[in-house]
Amino acid sequence: MSLQAGSVKAVSAPALVQLAKATALSVALGMCVAVLPVAPLIVPFLALPFAYMFARSGIFSAAIVAVLTGGLVYVGAGPNSAVLVFLLVVGVGGAIGWAVRSRWRFGRSFAVATGAAVGALVLWGVFVWLVLGVTLTELHDFGMSWIGDFVAQGGVAGMSSESVQAWAGQMRTFVDIVPYLAPGLLGLGAMLLAACSLGLARLFFPRMRDKVAVNLWFKQFRMRWGVAYLSIAGLAMLLVSRSDGRWSEIVLYVGINLLLVSQTLFFLQGLAVAHWFAVDRQMRGGRRVTLYVVAVLAHLLFQLTGLFGLFDTWVDYRKRFARKSPGTGALK
Repeated sequence: MSLQAGSVKAVSAPALVQLAKATALSVALGMCVAVLPVAPLIVPFLALPFAYMFARSGIFSAAIVAVLTGGLVYVGAGPNSAVLVFLLVVGVGGAIGWAVRSRWRFGRSFAVATGAAVGALVLWGVFVWLVLGVTLTELHDFGMSWIGDFVAQGGVAGMSSESVQAWAGQMRTFVDIVPYLAPGLLGLGAMLLAACSLGLARLFFPRMRDKVAVNLWFKQFRMRWGVAYLSIAGLAMLLVSRSDGRWSEIVLYVGINLLLVSQTLFFLQGLAVAHWFAVDRQMRGGRRVTLYVVAVLAHLLFQLTGLFGLFDTWVDYRKRFARKSPGTGALK
């Protein structure tokens, strides 16, 4: 009997330590998301402790992490932040943990994690609206008030008054149309969150002390050719909306939403091609980082990476330009 108790203690003690570490990290990340202005940069890390525990030890251990994280963030930052953190941890973390546990590839994992992120953000929006009583009008007024305060302070150092006024005008226009672009912006944010979280899981999980095998090969990510027609339909709607028809404004916003979603997908596909090139050519260190930075900047400034990914739907660069004896590369 004593021997059995000793064996249980030997097995359970490391598990409890692992659970405590995951919970502490999850709570720390949750509080950072709740209170720091750089929260968008931290959100992709938020679901990783839950996902790791799910993949490593199962849903029961992961549920403990989620409940404690939500409760402690509620104590430290209030219900709004606690609900957001809890939903993202359970939704995105659950999707990634299930994907890793089931040995899914990146494409399927990305689709499920994106859906989970959309669901989490929609549920949080419903909570803010129905429980906290925050309406779209109040959000609009808050945005306009913030822009007014920014203009009254003269903007940031180095901005001329003309630049401040021009920026303020653009931001007021954006705040006015945000409700009409909500579906596209929601999809864009959810896809970027899912892709970043999956990439971080691929980076960290195999390097943990208790390693977790991950089958998330971003370099293989490729959209089906039919998705290209989303971009074509969006562009066509932008052209049609220039007419003076009764529904031109509705057509315009539907087209913009389609382009926001489709171009984000093809940006990720173009980035996957760049990653494949870096792995195939065994690029390391500064050269690899430079390639990724150029790919991101090319998309932000000229939409080139998204167009590159769109054309890959038909050209299939990875098949055409693969070396006959491709290098494996140390980092995948």
